[in-house]
Amino acid sequence: MNRILPLPISYETCPAVIGAEKIAEEYAGFLADESRMRANQLERLYLPQSAEQAAFAIRELHDMKKSCLVSGGRTGITGATSPISTDATVSLAKMNRILAIGHDGEGYYARVEPGVSLQELMKRLRLRDVLDLPGATEAEKESAEAFRREHSRFWFPVDPTELTAHIGGAVANNASGARSYRYGAMRNWVKALKVVLPDGRLIAFRRGQIRADSGCFLLIQPDGSESTIPIETLTLPRTKATLGYPLREGMDLVDLFVGSEGTLGAIVEIELRLAKQPQTIAGVLTVLDHEEQALELVEQLRRRSDLPLNAVEYFDDAAMLLLQNLQIKNQADLPPLVKWEGPALYFELGCENDELDDALNALETFLDNHGVDPAATWAEDNDTGLERMKHFRHAVPEAVNATIGRHAERVPGLHKVGTDMAVPPTQLRQAMIMYREGLRQTGLTSVVFGHIGDCHLHVNILPETLDELARAKDLYRSWAMEVARNGGAVAAEHGIGRIKKSMLEIQYAPESLAALRRVRHALDPKGLFAPGVLV
Repeated sequence: MNRILPLPISYETCPAVIGAEKIAEEYAGFLADESRMRANQLERLYLPQSAEQAAFAIRELHDMKKSCLVSGGRTGITGATSPISTDATVSLAKMNRILAIGHDGEGYYARVEPGVSLQELMKRLRLRDVLDLPGATEAEKESAEAFRREHSRFWFPVDPTELTAHIGGAVANNASGARSYRYGAMRNWVKALKVVLPDGRLIAFRRGQIRADSGCFLLIQPDGSESTIPIETLTLPRTKATLGYPLREGMDLVDLFVGSEGTLGAIVEIELRLAKQPQTIAGVLTVLDHEEQALELVEQLRRRSDLPLNAVEYFDDAAMLLLQNLQIKNQADLPPLVKWEGPALYFELGCENDELDDALNALETFLDNHGVDPAATWAEDNDTGLERMKHFRHAVPEAVNATIGRHAERVPGLHKVGTDMAVPPTQLRQAMIMYREGLRQTGLTSVVFGHIGDCHLHVNILPETLDELARAKDLYRSWAMEVARNGGAVAAEHGIGRIKKSMLEIQYAPESLAALRRVRHALDPKGLFAPGVLV
């Protein structure tokens, strides 16, 4: 079936703040997001606490012909929730209830509102605090009782770096993170959605229920007529990607909205598949002699299936030097590593308790066979140690941002230039050569880290002058052209937003961009929803 039938809905008046001056004085945070892009003003700010209120706000703005942006935690870094040239923001931050835990015969799921943070969901699941949830059906209440009694723990395994991110935003952006090596991105875990369309109508659908047959979805209008949402098949990257709508014949309607960056509607309810959590998680950090050794290890690991790896992360020698300096200055609680000089790989293993020793021994043998010094390895398998591991990993981007912040104090207008590109496994080594050669030729300072197991590295260029900033942008663009040409993605997890629209133009030919725009126009013919975002 490819027909989309909107649901009947009882609209509820939505709390709103009216007036640019009042918003600027009392709600200034809604004028910007983590990208630091900032709107000059905002006429209206709606703060719904239910799907009915969100639908009321969006319908009212549509009828008034006012442009609208939907936001959540505003932790994105591409400007997608900064209301530039937008009349109003509908913030879903107060829609923050975990509605139900259920079991559908295939496994457990969590049904949540978009303002629930990943951190809150993980905490509730860990504590099994899932009874008396406000939206649960009788069947879901029984499932929650069973969940509470389970000897095995369940979790939501997608692990973006920013755990304060709201689930609605993570779905809209198809977020991923370190554990995408084993578990994939958000798209893999979304079972069902409720969405308010740009005209204020509400739709609800489950994965597998509505597909783009005959090259389209058909949206049923109030008078019973059908409007067409054309779905053309694009050439998609052979990697993880967040590049808007992954159009293809027969695509699932769920996949049209996951990764759409809030351009096709407001996601007001999400049903997420849960996974059985490994009984034991262990983290292993090993410092290597040189980058070539890291590439060789990753290439060999990708050929093996016997190691229960959740994540494989990389930190180049510049990243390690940044952390060592923090350690020396007593500015971070980092491990007393024997060796700091050289790049590092981080491995996270997840398995049953009785499998841990075998898994660690297999990894140790693998590293030893590739000349890794055991004395330069740090391992943890308890909560305190794993938390320290996480702090180590998060300290790298924090140190990078602090460094560029100091540069910007001396030269206003400076900012880092950070890539978010993924390449097919066969292209990883060539991509690294390309990055290093470009940095050498331009003389630019950089720090490289990220999800090397997914062939997805973040090259952070740290310019010290405006001339270096211009060179960094040119270099990034040249890399993006090569990555796209070789089947990679110019945006693997952070999305396009406002900042990286030129990257989308590199990824797709003009006719493919036109196909994306036709989808958007079919759902938002007035062009009022999320203006300036994505495409």
